[in-house]
Amino acid sequence: MALKLRIIMSSGVAVDAACNEMWKVFHGATVKTRRVITFRLNDTFDAIIPESYEWQLPLTHINDIDGVEETKETVAKLKDLIVREINDEKTIQEPRWIIMYLDYNMAEDKRLTGKEIMLKWCPDGAADKSKITFASSSKGLTDALDGFKALVVQADKLAEIDDLLPRFRKGLL
Repeated sequence: MALKLRIIMSSGVAVDAACNEMWKVFHGATVKTRRVITFRLNDTFDAIIPESYEWQLPLTHINDIDGVEETKETVAKLKDLIVREINDEKTIQEPRWIIMYLDYNMAEDKRLTGKEIMLKWCPDGAADKSKITFASSSKGLTDALDGFKALVVQADKLAEIDDLLPRFRKGLL
């Protein structure tokens, strides 16, 4: 089965149509089923594709206290995936676009809030070519995702992921 690609970037990197379909289901679904969807560059650096299934994390609770706990658990699972990649000498570290739905309580008034964000994960251990292609393709990816309006946050270190929820709770993001 041939991939349906849309070339949208001057860099020549295409966005696989499956990325936009995944985004539409994630963002526009009446009943959400994913807390995290993840995209990456393919092995030849000429297309953005959905990441493997293990990087697509489920959502079972939303806009309630269970969703807040699930968000914390999901961030921990995401970090485990990243750490496993970092610690496996046989695995190439890859930059990824990680789109998440976060449930959290505001620190000031404990108000329940939810927000979609795109985490641009670009680890220090990634190859230079993948970092450069990743950086030059991010805008094209967000332009290709129909109706994309999520906050975009860059992270290169695990500590920056740890800092996300506290910053949201304080209203800093």
